[in-house]
Amino acid sequence: MKSLNPILISGKEVLPLVEGGKGINGSDGRSSGAWAHENCVGTFSGVSPDFYDDKGNVVIEKFLKRSRPERHEEMVERAIKGGIAQAQVAHEVSGGNGRIHMNMLWELADSQRILEGVLEKAKGLINGITCGAGMPYHLGALASKFGVYYYPIVSSARAFNILWKRAYSNFTEFLGGVVYEDPWLAGGHNGLSNAEDPTKPETPYNRVAELRRLMNGYGLTETPIILAGGVWSLKDWEDYIDNPEIGKIAFQFSTR
Repeated sequence: MKSLNPILISGKEVLPLVEGGKGINGSDGRSSGAWAHENCVGTFSGVSPDFYDDKGNVVIEKFLKRSRPERHEEMVERAIKGGIAQAQVAHEVSGGNGRIHMNMLWELADSQRILEGVLEKAKGLINGITCGAGMPYHLGALASKFGVYYYPIVSSARAFNILWKRAYSNFTEFLGGVVYEDPWLAGGHNGLSNAEDPTKPETPYNRVAELRRLMNGYGLTETPIILAGGVWSLKDWEDYIDNPEIGKIAFQFSTR
């Protein structure tokens, strides 16, 4: 088994092991803080995260307004409170080790407002934003505004190429990495184009190598690719480690 060496992620050298964001709110400040405590990258979900009352009890989600627009505003307010609360928990559990990321589904209603609200009030607690479930064109500008690294989730080199040309080439300083989520192996939010056959899986290696070649062409040789989807044991991915064709790589573990 090849050994893993620390790499630079979100401004700090950590082990290239990343907790999946679990957009269903399956990861929180406790899990992400524990990952970070071991000098890895913890990721908490920004989708309806819990927040707490004065006694530390979870506030049960309950909407009080009657109209749909008013309830939407309640949802946004609660999501911001929850994101801040989970960032605080993660920071405390981590003991200052590793990195803390927040995962957000881009197509969630008012996701940008939620991200801005959390980042504004949780300065210094969140090191990176992971974002998928759509094409997050404005993610680079938003993250750069707060000095936080950003990590778009893509399922092909083609998708990243579109993001780069349309937006990210103007916000390179805080592009922390690119999450490659394999569309055949990952469990959620997968992207296949009409040119691809869902019944004929392609090997992740060739698709990751294609993404690396594209990134190298844009001068992103030191920007890591985070491999996501179907990562259960590093023994299955040894040929990706210390491979010049793949370059700097980290491995994201989510749910089975």
